[in-house]
Amino acid sequence: MSRAAFRSLALLLGVSLLLSGCESLSATAGSIRERLGAREETRERAYAAAPRAVYDALKAAATQMGYRQTRGGPAQGEFEAVSAVAPGDRHGTARQILLKARLGAGPEGRGTLLTVGLSEVIEEDSSHRPGMATRTALRDTPQHEVLFRRVAELLGETAPASTR
Repeated sequence: MSRAAFRSLALLLGVSLLLSGCESLSATAGSIRERLGAREETRERAYAAAPRAVYDALKAAATQMGYRQTRGGPAQGEFEAVSAVAPGDRHGTARQILLKARLGAGPEGRGTLLTVGLSEVIEEDSSHRPGMATRTALRDTPQHEVLFRRVAELLGETAPASTR
């Protein structure tokens, strides 16, 4: 086999290996996206009020529940807040809850749809490894419903129907 033929064969083999890896890479990326999606589990409720009124009610309800706003505003249609840092289950650990909310157009373009995600952040050893924490979506917590009810009360609406 000539040197040029060997190079061509090696190049063809390299390209084949590279292209065959793309499919497995795509599958891996999809798997990671699914895991991240599960990490950001959200709940939704629709309100008859305008987005600004829902935003103001959300901010007041979150404050009543002990959250402190960290970013967002009515113009962005986003609200993020954190709870106070609390001691964890074991000595030297800490826990905090993150609240992320988005406001959008309600069903059929009327009212406002409020989407809320809650996550728990646990720092295992804050004295030896500060900043190293684990974040987990809170799925089975009554905090979603409490927040939605308080927003409805502040808006003067009856408890909103569950959308998801």
